[in-house]
Amino acid sequence: KGSRFNQPLLEFSGACEGCGETPYAKLLTQLFGKRMIVANATGCSSIWGATAGWIAYTKDKETGKGPAWGNSLFEDNAEYGVGMLMGVAQRRRHVTAAVERALEAGETKGNAALHAALREWLDRKEDGDLSAKLSDEIGQLLDEQIQDTSVLPTNLRDVSRLRDVLVRPSMWMMGGDGWAN
Repeated sequence: KGSRFNQPLLEFSGACEGCGETPYAKLLTQLFGKRMIVANATGCSSIWGATAGWIAYTKDKETGKGPAWGNSLFEDNAEYGVGMLMGVAQRRRHVTAAVERALEAGETKGNAALHAALREWLDRKEDGDLSAKLSDEIGQLLDEQIQDTSVLPTNLRDVSRLRDVLVRPSMWMMGGDGWAN
């Protein structure tokens, strides 16, 4: 409810008049755009979505975050999209393990805010909006700790390195007109 009032992260498209794909893509960006990853098949949506020199997607004005978009050739988008999904899932397993090890090893001792944020992230990591909020908070706390100590312990260093996947992404596969056959 109210999604139409969210900033669309699809600014414009070069789609044909009456194209049915662009309204759906625009709505997806209004619902999930700041944490959206798109695997796009070659076809109409790759032409209007990222033709020479410009891309139709944009980033949120306040956060600077927006859809990540990749294109697959030759209508192998199902495999391409599943590969992207598996890669993100693997990286999220790694960051989860690093958070668990950091907490178990006491690497957050002396930083109650970071400890609490990491604990809450473990409990809420599958909630897209909350994981995004916690990701920002954890990133800021890690940056502050780096400034204070100049070095992070091993597991927190891994969390910092993998911070982009603290956010639960919303992953989408967009098919071209070849998917309709």
